[in-house]
Amino acid sequence: MPGAEIPFQGLQVHSAITPLSPHWGSERQLSRLRIATWNLARPTRNGHQKNARRLARIQEIDADIWVLTETISTLAIDGYSSVFAPSLANYHKDGESFTAVCSRWPIRQTHPTFDPHFAVCAEVDSPLGPLLVYGTIITYANDQGPNGTSRRWEEHRKSLAAQVADWQHLRRKFPNHSFCIAGDFNQSRDGTRWYADPQSVEFLTRALDESSMQCVTEMDMRAAELSRTSVDHICVSQNLGANVRRVGAWEGRTPDNCVMSDHNGVYADIDTEFTATSIREVRFSVLGPDDSL
Repeated sequence: MPGAEIPFQGLQVHSAITPLSPHWGSERQLSRLRIATWNLARPTRNGHQKNARRLARIQEIDADIWVLTETISTLAIDGYSSVFAPSLANYHKDGESFTAVCSRWPIRQTHPTFDPHFAVCAEVDSPLGPLLVYGTIITYANDQGPNGTSRRWEEHRKSLAAQVADWQHLRRKFPNHSFCIAGDFNQSRDGTRWYADPQSVEFLTRALDESSMQCVTEMDMRAAELSRTSVDHICVSQNLGANVRRVGAWEGRTPDNCVMSDHNGVYADIDTEFTATSIREVRFSVLGPDDSL
């Protein structure tokens, strides 16, 4: 693992030795900022073959900022600074983490969240200026809560409300920062109700609007021939959302049907050279298990 491991606000920060990817000098890289998120379905330390395939896919996507959920610290990406949420006692094995933020650019500091085990907020020194990246998991429908008595979607609603309060606080505290929220939202937002609580979907939509944010991954991905819709999302502040030119997704399996994850991964490309007079077309791309960018 590159770099030194430094305790920082209850998190683990890995400082990358090599700050940029080998492809950083290309015109494509210079003209866009790619943000991606993927739930890795709890990798294990000894799952060497499957982890190698996960890392290969991550390298192919070549995002500048990653939010990885259900991950492990041994999957820190070479050449990136990374912040991992601490393991949750009596649930995680050593090194496991609900959420990690990995950045090609320096992570200047982190900011407290409602629960440091589930959500990580990293301040990234990006080419677009200071960028807050809030990586998270909003809990799943059948989480029965600490007492085992919560009804379906009850804990999801509580988790969402606590996180919305975080986002609104951060937006007020850092009004001049760009903002990104990404991770496993445990809700489909394509209108199909494939896995969604309508009350929570509406609440999140309203909260994003009130925070001058927008979700850029709400399309029906099954209509684009993915095997499942996405519950993993990327939301950005409106100054970034206006510059999104491409959104993409990929399956969680390899060409030989090795399941790396039961989640799709998604990414969004933000044009770093966008001007008010530019003609912008947002494209949606689906990567098959044997496709690369």
